[in-house]
Amino acid sequence: MEPDNVRPDPENLDEPVTAAPRAAGTEVTATFSPARRAYEVIYLLFAVIDGLVLIRILLKALGANLAAPFTGFVYWVTAPLLAPFHNLLPTVVSGKSVFEMSALIAFIVYAGLGFVLARLVAIMFMRNVRVSQSSGQAPRTYPRTRVD
Repeated sequence: MEPDNVRPDPENLDEPVTAAPRAAGTEVTATFSPARRAYEVIYLLFAVIDGLVLIRILLKALGANLAAPFTGFVYWVTAPLLAPFHNLLPTVVSGKSVFEMSALIAFIVYAGLGFVLARLVAIMFMRNVRVSQSSGQAPRTYPRTRVD
């Protein structure tokens, strides 16, 4: 039976919650992981990069107008990201549509790189930290059970 003052970690709802030993008169008020923010920032950064590269692939494939400000902005932002992959694979041109296979490879590489970096941060730095606070109440006493 769990004590009623232990709250489950919202990140791990599938795992059973067990009461950790604690000092008398304390209550677990929060559970967090210090590296969680870095983990989320890495995923967000690479999701934005992949999103921009994907938009570029779609704009090129659909033959978007180069004079449109949004198209120019996306091409300008993604050009340095795609520079390492330039001329890696041939570009297929059909009328106004252009399919950059190297951009597709860049999309896959950036997605994999983001996943690997996030997992490395998780493996190296993630640990659960419990924050306890004095409840100001008298400590609970539990009856001892006899072991026969």
